[in-house]
Amino acid sequence: MIKIRTACLAALLAASLARGGPAAGAQEPAPEKEPYKAKLIGLPFIYYSPETKLAFGAGGVFNFRTGLDKQAARTSSVWGYASYNLAKQFNVLVKPEIYLKANGLILNGTFGYARAPQRFYGVGNDSRSADEESYTPRILEIQVGVKRRVAGSLFGGLRFDFEDVMMEKVEPGGLLDAGDIIGSRGGMLAGLGASLDWDTRDSVLFPRRGVLLQLQGDAYGAIAGSDYSFSRLKLDLRKYLPVGTDQVLAVQAFLHSTGGEVPFHRLALLGGESLMRGYYKGRFRDKGLIAIQAEYRALLTTRIGVAGFAGLADIFPGWAGLNDGRLKFSVGTGLRYVISKSDGATLRLDLAWGQRSFGLYATAQEAF
Repeated sequence: MIKIRTACLAALLAASLARGGPAAGAQEPAPEKEPYKAKLIGLPFIYYSPETKLAFGAGGVFNFRTGLDKQAARTSSVWGYASYNLAKQFNVLVKPEIYLKANGLILNGTFGYARAPQRFYGVGNDSRSADEESYTPRILEIQVGVKRRVAGSLFGGLRFDFEDVMMEKVEPGGLLDAGDIIGSRGGMLAGLGASLDWDTRDSVLFPRRGVLLQLQGDAYGAIAGSDYSFSRLKLDLRKYLPVGTDQVLAVQAFLHSTGGEVPFHRLALLGGESLMRGYYKGRFRDKGLIAIQAEYRALLTTRIGVAGFAGLADIFPGWAGLNDGRLKFSVGTGLRYVISKSDGATLRLDLAWGQRSFGLYATAQEAF
């Protein structure tokens, strides 16, 4: 927008000089902004990740802005897709995030059902690749949340989390088959949570500057109808620094800590398409995780971009085990395609490497 405005001002000045300057007291009309238009993008897709292998399906996103002042409103979105992949998984998911009342009220949620064969390596840093076993859960998940502006950039929120897991299949003779690991027989989770957010980002989908600080706490127990009683604390700090025209350095520090009777699939998981790419999601898991990662993003054209990223992380059973010197690293690079220039929505292809591991990710939205 700075370039466009500068060009317009230069053109007006040149025209004014060519006419001998404007008359005293006259004002040049300000250039009109193009009105914002909601966009619905739907398409069939093929993607790949270490967790899903080759997958195909159909999905789409509806981007829109609420209120009378569309230019000042943040972009609301509703993502949805249905997919099937060569690991014999199916997944149906809808994720809305809606900004109302001049960005002062945020509604969000996740609604999904999946049959998702996965890999399990055990718990802790001592888990070995040779210990890999497979299991197949059917998962129904419902998460709903609301956040409201408290003051300025500070938001407070409440959320409800429900998940029903039916363990369809475990590997005979494996760790999960023994039944000693919490959650290995499936069960229902239900919990209530609260959050505080400090959000000064200039955009939701492709931030170029600003800070996002999220503190979230959840409690699961019989009072909410849960089969398991445990707690969870998450701290997510992100900083976006412009380093040139259409170039951004994004930095994230992340902490995930759990306590109590935590099912194995709700432990802190290292890996996946967003946190420490290059590792299978859940290759390492424990009651705690701490990570820091950075990503450089640059748009080469209005549609095509590149990225480079790196990260360090560790898992731990408790704070006393945090200094055991087993940090994991992740490095990678990727391509970006901007599907909506007005909102900044992107598709991304990332290649990432960890310690004796590799991940290829083809998906939508930035990692963080």
